[in-house]
Amino acid sequence: MGSSLKSFIKDVRGAKTLSEERSIIQKQSAKVRTKLRDDHLSLEKRRKNIQKLMYLFILGEKTHFGQVECINLIASDEFVNKRLGYLAAVLLLDESQDLLTLLTNLMSNDLNHSNKYIVSLALTTLGFLSSPELVRDLYPDVNNILKTSKNVFLVKKALQCTAKMISKDITLFDVFSLDTIKDILNNNSLVCHGTLLGVGKVIQAYVKGFPAYLEMLKSDNTNIEAMEQILVADISEIIPEIILQLKNLNMKNTKPEYDVKGVCDPFLQAELIQTLKVIFQLENTAINDQFLNKFEDLLTFIATNTDPSKSSGQSILYETAKTIFSLNLEQSLRVLGINILANFLNGKNNNIKYVALNTLLQVIPQDPSAVQRHRKYILKCLFDPDVSIKSRALELTFAILDESNIVESITELVNFLEYSSEDNTDLNIYIVEHLVNAFDTIKVSDEKWKLDIFLKILELTGSYMTQERINDILITLNNVTNFDNKNHFVVKLLNISLKKYEEANKSVDLFSDNFAWKLVTVWCIGEYADLVLSKSKSSIISETNLTKYLVDLDTYCTAADTKILDYLLTATLKLSSKITNGKAIEDLRQIILTHTKDANLLIQMKSVQYELIFSQPVAIKKPILEIMPKFEKKQKPIFESIHRASSVIKKTEKPRSNNDLLLDLLGDDTIGDNSNARKPTNSDNSPQGNADKDLLADIFGSSNNRSESVSQTHIESVSKDHNTNSVQLPSDAAEIYDDDNITIYGQVNSIETRLAQIELYFKSKGNITELLSLCAVTKTQKLVMGTLIPSSDINTGNISKQSLKITGSGKLKLRVKLEFKIDGVDHSELFDHKFDHSI
Repeated sequence: MGSSLKSFIKDVRGAKTLSEERSIIQKQSAKVRTKLRDDHLSLEKRRKNIQKLMYLFILGEKTHFGQVECINLIASDEFVNKRLGYLAAVLLLDESQDLLTLLTNLMSNDLNHSNKYIVSLALTTLGFLSSPELVRDLYPDVNNILKTSKNVFLVKKALQCTAKMISKDITLFDVFSLDTIKDILNNNSLVCHGTLLGVGKVIQAYVKGFPAYLEMLKSDNTNIEAMEQILVADISEIIPEIILQLKNLNMKNTKPEYDVKGVCDPFLQAELIQTLKVIFQLENTAINDQFLNKFEDLLTFIATNTDPSKSSGQSILYETAKTIFSLNLEQSLRVLGINILANFLNGKNNNIKYVALNTLLQVIPQDPSAVQRHRKYILKCLFDPDVSIKSRALELTFAILDESNIVESITELVNFLEYSSEDNTDLNIYIVEHLVNAFDTIKVSDEKWKLDIFLKILELTGSYMTQERINDILITLNNVTNFDNKNHFVVKLLNISLKKYEEANKSVDLFSDNFAWKLVTVWCIGEYADLVLSKSKSSIISETNLTKYLVDLDTYCTAADTKILDYLLTATLKLSSKITNGKAIEDLRQIILTHTKDANLLIQMKSVQYELIFSQPVAIKKPILEIMPKFEKKQKPIFESIHRASSVIKKTEKPRSNNDLLLDLLGDDTIGDNSNARKPTNSDNSPQGNADKDLLADIFGSSNNRSESVSQTHIESVSKDHNTNSVQLPSDAAEIYDDDNITIYGQVNSIETRLAQIELYFKSKGNITELLSLCAVTKTQKLVMGTLIPSSDINTGNISKQSLKITGSGKLKLRVKLEFKIDGVDHSELFDHKFDHSI
């Protein structure tokens, strides 16, 4: 192992195994630690070891043992030592460490040094490590440089440092006034691109921090209106100079040293545009009346004369577009900004495409029609290889969806589903969820086309469609008023199912893994068999084939397929009242009789009840088994991305969602993002939604009454819980977590195909307040969380419960993070639990 940094890097890169690499790094780290403890080590060798220490930091190793040595190097008189010491301090220290107090005197001396390069090092480090203590101690030295120095090299760095210091301590507004900035701008010997960058940063920090400064002055009974007038007057003197400098940068006589692919200093241009944007966001009438029109003309000039084919030009155009929408400028400029972003979509650079899609998503509330005109480019991005671009394009497609473009957009989305691979499962689920919701929200005149789209969706994505979306499709089909359109859908569905079933040698149909397709097929056989048998000209749709399909499907259903069995039993009973073939009717009876002794109690009860109805004369049972009535479905808000975009445009801050918190607590690849977590659905929260579910499976007799009574009992029990503030712990609930503050019990209420209902019970060992429960499941599952009942505040010995609904497939595993307070002290718990069940 060599002694130099170069040989150390070479050894690390040359390691053939991970263990060998770790061994080299650990040995070198121990060696560096030992060497730095030697007080007699020469400065040259000390520098070499600090260099190795910085490389160890880059590798992610612990380097705290060398922090003091960095400060010792800064104390040296030699420039080479100071340079390395300041660099190491920037890397190894941060603003929160107490060691920074040791730097105060050293940096103060260096800020007043005669060597401009040493002063520059101190300014750079102060800019990086601007702790409140350092700022309060060293601001006089920085202010002195700004006022007295004639060196451009130092002034530009002092300006950047000043901006950082102002943002850290608003009391410095009294020290760093804008008069200093005006003096610098009026001094031609100091005005260069570097100082202009610094001026932009200082003005931004000043404007952003001024509201907080005014709040501070309120307590001192200062005349706030007078202070605002002073700020407006100072900025009004600076704005013309900034606009002039920005205009000069866009003239053709650019300096070669600032030319970047034909664009003059794109960094400075973007900074000046951003500075003017921050100023006009003050929405001061005097400033806007005087300068806003000039700024709009300048933005138009920049947007039309900047080359969009180069990355340097694209950065300026992107900043221009952001400024237009942030200030909500006039219509012509907004259209120009949207055209700029649309041109980005037609390029080859994926980074530019992504930021364009993201920005368009944010600006839709301002000008949706202008965004819709570029629908062709947006839909083209659906087929981009980059999954992040696909994702943003999907959000944008649904955000601009309306009656005028629904046919074209949805046709394109179905094409995407048709050619989508298994790697895009998450995107496919997203499309299905929003597509079904879109049909509820947007009126479609062509009902037949809509049903054909539903059929295609079932065929392509039925294997991972949620029960809620299946219910939505069934309700939509049930509510179709045109019987010809309904007949067209059902005939097409049954033709495909029965034809593929026949081709599979009458074993199991092609869609055996397509849960949604099987469910809808069974439901349609039960509801509309008489309709298709009387009107269909297809030879494959017959009483015998429909009965055979149900018989064989029952044969291949396992005990876990409870949802399919629920629908199958109902369809069997209803079909028996719609056909006349004696053998087929007897086969249907046998399906029901088989399950009268089923191990599943609910299936057994239903089968016994159905067998009684089955035995009734046709005149009695036919009215009971009529086609289901029309459902009224509650409208659901869609396109969450639109709401997110609106919040950006309105510049309002919202707390992070529970999903974001879950992303923080989940660290491994086995846990997935649950976009539905803690998001209520109609089917769970409204009686109408529950009625929809029950009617789809149980539509008559005591079974339906039982469902209604269960729902009523649940409502009453919840109401009782709220009224009495008491939750009882079930005897069969298992303890899944226990510590000094809280005990958690879990109970699996029901397990069905792709669905599990779980109750969590939180028993307090102290007075817990503000309990927040965050849960996550594996990637193949989705989670919907109920609220804590009766309250998130739990007294000692009391219990609160929370309902979880998990859909998907795989073993039931939970990662739970708890946040709560006991006697005002924050507590946090994190644990994993694996249930003995799978879905």
